[in-house]
Amino acid sequence: MYKVLSGEDIIKYSDTFKSFDKFKNNLNEVECIVLEDKSEKIGYISAWKKNKSYLIENIFIREEDRYKSSGTKLIDFFITHSKKNNKEIIEYIGEEPKIKSFLKKYGFKVEEEKVFYNLKEDSRKRDGIIVVLGSIIFNIFLAVIKIFGGLKGKSNALVADGFNSLSDVVSSIAILLGIHFSNMPKDEKHPYGHEKIESVIGIMVGLFVVITGIEIGKDSILKIISKDYSHIPEFSTIYLAIISIIVKYGMYFYKMKIGKATKNSALIADARDSRSDVFSSAGVIIGILLSIYISPIFDIIVSMIVALLILKEGVSTILEVSDVILDKQENEFIKKIEDYLLTNTQVKNVHDIYMRRSGDKIFLSFHIRVDKNMTVYEAHNLSDDLEESLITDFKEIQEVMIHIDYFIE
Repeated sequence: MYKVLSGEDIIKYSDTFKSFDKFKNNLNEVECIVLEDKSEKIGYISAWKKNKSYLIENIFIREEDRYKSSGTKLIDFFITHSKKNNKEIIEYIGEEPKIKSFLKKYGFKVEEEKVFYNLKEDSRKRDGIIVVLGSIIFNIFLAVIKIFGGLKGKSNALVADGFNSLSDVVSSIAILLGIHFSNMPKDEKHPYGHEKIESVIGIMVGLFVVITGIEIGKDSILKIISKDYSHIPEFSTIYLAIISIIVKYGMYFYKMKIGKATKNSALIADARDSRSDVFSSAGVIIGILLSIYISPIFDIIVSMIVALLILKEGVSTILEVSDVILDKQENEFIKKIEDYLLTNTQVKNVHDIYMRRSGDKIFLSFHIRVDKNMTVYEAHNLSDDLEESLITDFKEIQEVMIHIDYFIE
């Protein structure tokens, strides 16, 4: 649990943290963040308030907690608090080498002996764009070698797999647009931001994958009906399918890693599509081998299987992203929130917990009960501390709405 101290509240902690005494004559110019664990004071950050920045005076963690990520948790909260207060820069103005070293490991930059953190940098958007641009380039490459290689090597399955890669290019372009629009700042007409557009793009990706699967399957069925399967694929087409497996698996692994890290539902959907392409290309290899050594019809059969796999992945993507749009409640996440509040805070009753996803963000609301004699000031501070604590420890939470009830005797 974290507490934000300002004004006279800082004095109340001066007995615990002696260094707070120096702020007694400047209470309006400083804020202190205190980290507690079951009412035990673990550490703090003290910082001077400036127009667009915080200047960190000191960071302290009690000795027995210095190797338990307590410092990292404290900095995480301080960054969350700084963003909420529309700060742009956090700078450390002290001279303690250990604190400087810790901040560098966290990600603070050092320029001209200044140790600072830029709150305006958007790594989520940058990482997403890099991944999608790489995906477009690799899929164009795979589409070209598989389509032309399949036509030359007389493999319908490889050609179908090539068109699948071509559809991935279109999907990636759609995701690129989604990343751009979802990172637009919130405005009066869109007070919750534009992240929901990622889910819309995810649906579009799913629909496009479904259409691709249907078209490939329809073409394969027509060839079987017309008995147009007399061509035996060349063995060299197998090497192109192997290249596709290697590239696609690498793309799946990297997309999923960045997608989960940034909670980008469209990127995760695209990663799963890349994974299905791995199985598609593996099936192509099997089909080519069976066509060469048993019967040419297997090349067509495999192209149908590829179509079914593509269709299944598209439907799964649509259903999963639809849950986000329809605000499906995630019971496991809600249980984590309840356990967190009851374990790490003095709140004894929490109920009516609801969540709503928007892109990579979660908007959370719940009710808590407090002592009926608690002042409005105390209840307000408790609510603010709870909100910022949750946003810090659950990175996907964007906003928390807390309704305060009183205990019924």
